[in-house]
Amino acid sequence: MNETEIAAVLDAHDALVRACVDGSLPFAEFWAAYADFPRNYALDGMSTNTADRGVLRLFRRRIAFHSRVASTLSGLAEVGTLADTPDGGAVGLPERIGLMRLHALSARYPEFKGEPEDMQSRTILNDQN
Repeated sequence: MNETEIAAVLDAHDALVRACVDGSLPFAEFWAAYADFPRNYALDGMSTNTADRGVLRLFRRRIAFHSRVASTLSGLAEVGTLADTPDGGAVGLPERIGLMRLHALSARYPEFKGEPEDMQSRTILNDQN
């Protein structure tokens, strides 16, 4: 992906987060549209060459934010199975947890930019080679 394509993908996913947080997009629709981003776009830089890593470096803070979103939402599928209990007591729990987490991330990173979480992503996205 080139710089323009990466910017467009990040802008689209920023808009999804923003719409979910402001309530204009229901969490279930957000979750379905957000899917496995950013991993499904290979924005971690692991399978790219040096030139591509240079382009990714331009967006490293935005990618880091979305990596945090993906990380905080990763356990919700397992929580969703609680809704299948006979009494249905956990219905809607994954959505409430996910929305609460999105609100917290948006408050912490209002510009949707974060620092890479782990040493590996810092090495890949900050590689000077």
